[in-house]
Amino acid sequence: MLPLECIVNIKLVVSAVILITSVMVPMSRAFATQATEAAPQDMTCKEFADMSRQYMTAIAFVIVNKNSDFKGDDYVPLHEVETVAVPKMIKMCHRHPDTKLGELAVNLKGSGLHY
Repeated sequence: MLPLECIVNIKLVVSAVILITSVMVPMSRAFATQATEAAPQDMTCKEFADMSRQYMTAIAFVIVNKNSDFKGDDYVPLHEVETVAVPKMIKMCHRHPDTKLGELAVNLKGSGLHY
């Protein structure tokens, strides 16, 4: 190749990289913002039922303790959420897959929970 052709090819490659980068950076920020703005109570039951068990427990912990009327610093412990609330939530979610988790009324009283 002639030196002039190399310079033109380099300019073309650099221009393409700049163009692709300028398009991809705002798109990746938009997707990252969408992912971080989702709250557990806005998830649907179908989304909840499709996740792995360890994530279910974490989401259920947030939902149960947010929807419970406790005084002071009381909360439902994680092991009780895992053994009692998650199975109940899964059962409710199979019945109503389009329901938002924030709308679930997870009744834990009478389930042997200590709070």
